[in-house]
Formats: sequence, structure tokens, C-alpha cells
Amino acid sequence: MNLSIYTDHLNNAIRFSSFAKMETETMFSGMGIKYVASGEEIYYVNGNKYAVKQGEYIIGNDFTSAFVKIDHHQAVQGLCIDVSTQIIDEVAGYHHLHGDDLKSFLLSEQFLVNKYQAKNTTLGYSLYEINKSIQNKSFDSLMLNEEVFYSLAESIIEDQRYIFNHLNKLNFTKENTNTEVFRLLLQAKNYIHDKLHQHVSLDELTVEIGMSKYHFIRLFKKVFGLSPYQYQKLQRVEYAKTLLHKGVNVAEVAIQLGYTDTASFSKSFKQVSGINPSDIKKQFSTIKI
Repeated sequence: MNLSIYTDHLNNAIRFSSFAKMETETMFSGMGIKYVASGEEIYYVNGNKYAVKQGEYIIGNDFTSAFVKIDHHQAVQGLCIDVSTQIIDEVAGYHHLHGDDLKSFLLSEQFLVNKYQAKNTTLGYSLYEINKSIQNKSFDSLMLNEEVFYSLAESIIEDQRYIFNHLNKLNFTKENTNTEVFRLLLQAKNYIHDKLHQHVSLDELTVEIGMSKYHFIRLFKKVFGLSPYQYQKLQRVEYAKTLLHKGVNVAEVAIQLGYTDTASFSKSFKQVSGINPSDIKKQFSTIKI
């Protein structure tokens, strides 16, 4: 099933799909987004393979050549959203990076096609909300107008500004080397976010992306400003704060994050945040009252 939710004269579009099996070429128009709401879709894009699972998406443009394969025991549901070149061009006109026009990055062959976790991006939140409204059959008032595509364009640009800024920190002579190395660093970063419930070793990360340890540490710190270990500690503490704010007790948070005991968790938490996890609980209780 491929259901058209919205189309207009600018080639903006929102489509909802549900297939258990499918193999076909797929188009990216303007800035095209492929979001997986359930199951898994395999994309072959510009010579790279992406296994896009529930809560993940890829994004490309008119220069993106892609083939999608779905082979699942249950119907895989997803969104295909096209944000027109005209809207991207208009919104991007207000944003400039290091003197370069953002539009040349977004709408040309230079654009970095990659897989993203919706929970880690501004665009991802919008995709989640759009999918929820479709599932609840409450999308008419939300989406049947042009405004939603301007909002999506702003989210795309906000996320890609981050990508562009960090990509520019790499200075290999060949542009395609910068792109491929940065793609590997993003893969490692996403791997850390996937495994926040446990400590990920340097061996595990470098095996995941196929890079030497020293090279990986040096490039990760150059691009993201923290070593892989520092970044992982920071993200695990941020995740712990989220759980504590939800009312999960300190001992249970320690267990969920894979610590051997509450004391070691509290020590690590304080090293990063400067306060004890119990203080977060107190703050939450005060706000709640």
C-alpha cells in the first residue's frame, strides 16, 4: 500500500507506505526523506548500503540514486516526504555557513546522504509527530497546507548546519575522503547513542567502523570536540538525567546503565555533571510539588 497524504504544485509531498516485500528504485525529490515507522528497509544509495530500522531515516536530494528492498514477515510502515527545492532554496537563503551558501551543500552532489536516528535530530521529532497523526487519522488539519514544509525545511537546515560545520573540520585533500571519514564518525556517534545502557569499549567502536584506534580518537575529538570516551560519558549522564526526571530511582538508573553498583554510577555522574544523581531527584520533586 502506498497512500498519498498530501501533494501540491511545488512538488511537496507526504506519502505513507506499508509493504512486507518490495524491491524497486526509489526517488528523492527536492530534499527527500525516507522514515521507517516500523520494521526495516534496506537502501542502496550512491554505492552505500543502509539498513534503516524503526525510528530511523535517510535523507537525499535530486542527485541521490537509490534502490530500496523490503523483505519482512510483517508489513513495514514508513513515510516518504519530499520538501520542494523552492522551499529549501527560500529557507536556506537566510542561512550562511563560513561564507559558503548552504544551498550549494543541500541541493548539489556534495550533499552527504546518511542514516539518522530520529530521536537525535530536530527533523526526527517532526517525522515522529507526522507519523503519529497519520496513525491516529488526525492529519488533515495538521498537514493539508504548505506551512508544514517550511517547518520541515527549517528542521533539515538546522540539522544539516551541524553536519556541515563538523564536516568542514576535516581537511583531507580529497573531498570524498572527508565525506567517507565523516560518515564513519557519525556511525560511531550513533553507535554510542544506541548503546547508552552500557559502556562501549574503544575496541568495539573501532571494529564497528573499521578504523585504527589512534586515528579514530584523533578525528573524533577534532570533529566533535570531545574524545569518544568523554562523549560517551556525557551522553550516558544526559540519558540518566532523563530517566531521573521521569521518576526512576537512582539504583534502577544505575542498573539500566549497566553499572555494577549505585556508588560507581553516582561517582561517574558527579564527575561529569558536578552534582549527585540524588540531587536531580530532589530538584524534580521540588518542581513537581
